[in-house]
Amino acid sequence: MGKHTDQRDRTLSVARILYEETDERHPMPLADLVARLDRYGVAAERKSIYRDLAALRKHGLDVVFRAGSEGGWYLASRTFTQPELRAIWDAVAVYRWLPEDQRTEILEKLTGLAPAHQRKSLRRPVALRRRSAREPEEIRGVLDRVHAAIQGQRALSFVPYCYDRGKTWGPSGPRRVVSPKGLLWSGEGYHLLAWDHREHALRLLRLDRMGEVLVTGLPAQGPEADAGLWAAAPFGLDPARRERVRLRCCQDLAGEVLDRFGGDVTLTPDGDKFLVTADVVMGPEFWGWMTAHSSQAAVIAPPWAAKLWTQRYQPREPSRNRRAQAV
Repeated sequence: MGKHTDQRDRTLSVARILYEETDERHPMPLADLVARLDRYGVAAERKSIYRDLAALRKHGLDVVFRAGSEGGWYLASRTFTQPELRAIWDAVAVYRWLPEDQRTEILEKLTGLAPAHQRKSLRRPVALRRRSAREPEEIRGVLDRVHAAIQGQRALSFVPYCYDRGKTWGPSGPRRVVSPKGLLWSGEGYHLLAWDHREHALRLLRLDRMGEVLVTGLPAQGPEADAGLWAAAPFGLDPARRERVRLRCCQDLAGEVLDRFGGDVTLTPDGDKFLVTADVVMGPEFWGWMTAHSSQAAVIAPPWAAKLWTQRYQPREPSRNRRAQAV
């Protein structure tokens, strides 16, 4: 390859080398920088490179020189730090509403934002189980229309859809008109908090059950609603079922309790157990969790919930008399 000395090409080549190959731990001596430019077919002298480095600094690149035997020039700051880039990479890797080929393409682009010696540490494969029968592109299309309606303060219309026993996807009711108030995320996916124009009430809708979604010309209706309030308590998204409960738990359940109720709850010692008080959505998910941990936890307040736990949900061991009769 013939060498050339175009100043703009040389300056951009210096920027590319610093971006792709350097950071605070990997500075590049000037002699190595000249060698890299030579590999790209760009002729350069020390004085001209100093001018290029000064020009890059003038235009906002954080180019730094470190003195010493292992010193050199490097790019000190980037749009994303390495921990930030790892967090974004991991988030994209587990985001279920992306087709696999698009996920791979985005992850490769994110990897390219890091210096070459950091890229291997970003590639951390995650096995992702698909939980929805609908294609990711369909859900993201619904998301786009929901956001367009929220930003334009317009109502949405849609047809409720579901699967039948034959796995056929089709309408399950008449077209509905709603005014979106906000999006919520739970373990099974996106939910839309919306004001139903016919029922004059707030409703929680699963995005993967909405078909033929359209942004209408109708202005949004209904009162303001705090979507965060619906998602603030564990075990569901219905604030109408929210209750403050007190549980008595075994010590072995401390980690599970903190994971479920959040790290800001207080675990109060109670003999060889502990007490925890928290707001929960009192529904099937909560009672299912309690039943799964019935040997380690019990509801002790409010009184009606404690009674319901004892009489209805807490598994019972067969009495000795019944076991004796069975024998």
